[in-house]
Amino acid sequence: MTHPYRMLLLDLDGTTLHGHGQLDERNIAAALALKELGVAVTICTGRLFTGTQWVAKKLGVEGCVGVVNGRERIDANTGVVAHGSYIDRESRMQAREMLLESGLTAFLFGSRTIHYGRDAERHTNYLGIWTTDLQPHDDIMKAPAWERDDIVSLCAVGPHAKINDLRDRFERDLPKGLGTFRFNTFEEEGFVELGDHRDNKGTALEGLAAERGFTAAQTVAVGDWLNDLPMFDKAGLSFCMGHALDHVKAAADEVLSSDRHTGGGVAEVAKRVWGVDV
Repeated sequence: MTHPYRMLLLDLDGTTLHGHGQLDERNIAAALALKELGVAVTICTGRLFTGTQWVAKKLGVEGCVGVVNGRERIDANTGVVAHGSYIDRESRMQAREMLLESGLTAFLFGSRTIHYGRDAERHTNYLGIWTTDLQPHDDIMKAPAWERDDIVSLCAVGPHAKINDLRDRFERDLPKGLGTFRFNTFEEEGFVELGDHRDNKGTALEGLAAERGFTAAQTVAVGDWLNDLPMFDKAGLSFCMGHALDHVKAAADEVLSSDRHTGGGVAEVAKRVWGVDV
């Protein structure tokens, strides 16, 4: 294949998946048609692998996908971790003390499972965005999962002022390399995530391209949100979904007519870049 773009990297929620996590037939058909042309199609998402693998199989992905915003690269078929960035034990224990002092509701995002306290049942629909593999504990602060070495993120939810204070403490007192990402839940509460921000969707794009023998410049990236900006920066060509925030649109090379309500973003990109019409 002599086309300048050899790989398509897809965000999931709001991009490949529309509505409430739906994968439409147009996107499946487009991905499979691109595969037939010799274009490598893969994924980079904020989801855990357990919330991603089913989409990868439907799209015919071969090789690794990027999950948890690029902190892990995992083989879509075998589940073998090719790369992982996890929070070290000392930092986990420091963060746990800060979470205890904050009084906020905490969650542990493991490589395959989200751990939560039974008093946080009302948040399970929100946590279900990332994976359906949710593990309840009587007291999340005493959960054995704190000793696991595959903790990718520590998260908290609650009032905005408390979330902002916790975020400031995380960024001030924890080791360099760990960073935070703040956003709102469906209920408009504050949500903060702590993880190793030296890995992101941009570094994942480079790794996913390299393992397939391509460069970042040979990759087309498609997304819709703030966590997609690093892959827009690294990709040879980037597309943003039509519903995205204005400054996310401004960071992409092109804006799609497809949005999270209509779906079909993958099919639109396949047609515009490779001339594939499904």
